[in-house]
Amino acid sequence: MRQISGNLALDVIALTVAIAFVGCEAWGPARADEIFSVNARVVALNIPGASAISEVGTFLNMPPPAACANPIPSKFPTYIQPGAVLDPKRILVGSSSNFGAAIASGVGREGSLLSIDPSGPFILDVPAKFAKSGDQASTLAGAVQMFSANSPHWLNSANNTGAITARYAGVSNPLGLSNNNAFGRVWPANAPFGETGIGSSSILDPTGQPLAVPPNNLIGGVYVGT
Repeated sequence: MRQISGNLALDVIALTVAIAFVGCEAWGPARADEIFSVNARVVALNIPGASAISEVGTFLNMPPPAACANPIPSKFPTYIQPGAVLDPKRILVGSSSNFGAAIASGVGREGSLLSIDPSGPFILDVPAKFAKSGDQASTLAGAVQMFSANSPHWLNSANNTGAITARYAGVSNPLGLSNNNAFGRVWPANAPFGETGIGSSSILDPTGQPLAVPPNNLIGGVYVGT
């Protein structure tokens, strides 16, 4: 990893993992307390348009109907192992960049979700083109991995060829993120054509591809509309 100068820090986006301890001696009306100090540190730099951030968390293995028919721990066990892309301790971070992956044609802007290990002692300087292979590439000894991007490998058609949204990817200029740890999937919300264009919401398998065997075959894993 290269050393970061003070001037460069002005031009990059820094992610912070913050923990605040707030005491509660007795129950009372909800209120906002001023936070005088935060125990935080910079985790990663050079993530263009950093947006949604969420810890992956632990995916449950409950049988249906309490959860989905194919929970991640039983169907995709390798994806949640230590160091894997959905290791519970990692964080998912939205970006406006594909990090080198080819953009899907005609279905919106670049954008991706990165999987980052925040536990290391060094600041992660994310290479601009590390995902040019177009799949779940990794860099910095696995500390940064591509989860999904607006690129052909992650189109809805990968698992849902007959869907009316088959040509869309599950991630494109992501602005929101929900990890459904009970139903067992990652749900990004996207603005593929900007704030005034149509939006999309998707349900992604651990492969980063839209949901296989979806409840609605006409939609598959990507919902698109106004």
